[in-house]
Amino acid sequence: MAPPTPKPPPAPFRSNFLAEKRIITICFFIALGQFQYGYDSAAIAGFQSMPAFLRVYGYEDPTNPIGLNISTDVQRLIQSLMNVGGFLSAIVMYASHTKLSRRIGLWLGCGFAFLSVSLMIGTTSLGGLYAGRLLLGVSNGFFVPYSVTYMTESAPALLRGPIVGMSTFQTSLGALFGILVDNYCKIYPGNAPWQIPLGVMYIVPTILTILLAFLPDTPRFYVTQGQDEKAINAVRRLRGIKDEAYLRAEVEDIKSAFLLEQELHSGVHLNDMFRGPDLRRTLLCFATTIGGTATGVTFMAGFSVYLFVQARVGSPFEWVMISLAIALTGNMAAFPAMRYFGRRELLIGTSVISAGMMYGMAIAYTVSAWTDPAASRALVAMSIVFTWIYGIGQGPVMWALSTEIPSQRLRSQTVGTASGLNFIVGWVVSFCTPYFINPDKLGWGPKYGYIWGSSNLVLALWAFFYVPETKGRSLEQLEELFEKGVSARKFSSYVVERQLVEDSVGGVPAEKEKATTVQVDDVEKR
Repeated sequence: MAPPTPKPPPAPFRSNFLAEKRIITICFFIALGQFQYGYDSAAIAGFQSMPAFLRVYGYEDPTNPIGLNISTDVQRLIQSLMNVGGFLSAIVMYASHTKLSRRIGLWLGCGFAFLSVSLMIGTTSLGGLYAGRLLLGVSNGFFVPYSVTYMTESAPALLRGPIVGMSTFQTSLGALFGILVDNYCKIYPGNAPWQIPLGVMYIVPTILTILLAFLPDTPRFYVTQGQDEKAINAVRRLRGIKDEAYLRAEVEDIKSAFLLEQELHSGVHLNDMFRGPDLRRTLLCFATTIGGTATGVTFMAGFSVYLFVQARVGSPFEWVMISLAIALTGNMAAFPAMRYFGRRELLIGTSVISAGMMYGMAIAYTVSAWTDPAASRALVAMSIVFTWIYGIGQGPVMWALSTEIPSQRLRSQTVGTASGLNFIVGWVVSFCTPYFINPDKLGWGPKYGYIWGSSNLVLALWAFFYVPETKGRSLEQLEELFEKGVSARKFSSYVVERQLVEDSVGGVPAEKEKATTVQVDDVEKR
């Protein structure tokens, strides 16, 4: 296959970060799908300790700090049914593979969001609540993977990590708004305290529905459909590039990698995810996606207010709001962190710290009485540190890895399947957690942190031995590295045959042909 047309050298102004401000802005709004997910998780977490909600769906409990409680069965279903809905979305993604565009996937998320929110607002029966939660899970099952895939396939290589890291920022921002709305609505009479927070969930799908009408699909999606002119136009509209020679070279680069992969894997089917080099990429994608749940963030996001109430932390809604607000600074710091530090070192370091915070929460309530104010202060402090650390490292790194690692031809299927698998794991966590923390069962409360501390240590060890460094590599370069079977520890130093020299800020690649593939160490020895 003839090499692609070399790209012209980048113009000086593209070295400026502002040169990519258009795609950064677009991706910020596309990441609102993550905002919706974070908002929902936090709002429902607050409902479990909201008297107005518990008077409808809970029961009186004089032994509980607020005089009301929610049964373990209801608690586990309103959390876990969302994961079941997400799994159903993953099945649709897998079955439709490359034919379902990123825009259509996001529009489906919007449609199911409108339906589910309307159902939950208009009912006071458990059956209606459960059905609404299931449909909202379907909605988030489209929002989460398709928003990340859209950003990954639209962003320039060097900005891909920070841009995808906005997913975690938006999730945390959504969680903060969810608790904020809960807190200021809890004083209203009747069912308004929980119906108003649900009504706010109409905003994101409305914005995305309108925005997507004016945006193209991703350049890589158009290339896979054989629509090169649309791909060129997509790059032009998404990144504001007017240089026609560069636009065509950019699309030719994407196309050559796609055609090469098709040539190497001609005649394969969806089970190709589990064959040859793709098996490694699939397992890594699965592990990084599940790793987000393994950090314990799902537990903290879904049960934080309830946990604080059971631990007798004064003003639980306010403290969770403070925790999320501080954690948001970690999400903002993720942008420069992902730009200047490697994926591996960030993931390993933050996982070790998160393990320490989880163990700290558990130990504080093992050695202290439940009514000890010092234990309550320790719980709040370490939960704040945990969410901050997750936002700066674990969350954005694993989002980036889960979409960078899969092959271009199988990205939709791999990310969709990984998302479905993660929804299953999330369902197990949401289904089992109430048994551990609810006083009418085991009543562990913060001692549940022993489990999550251990899972964070496992995550750190796995990252050390198996996670490759993808920072600064184009998606086309990653294709070659995985095809050659380069080990995880040599990913950052390996020189590919067609080395793309990335501009340090703008992310506009200029091609540098290599006659042979050599290791950096070998060059130094010569």
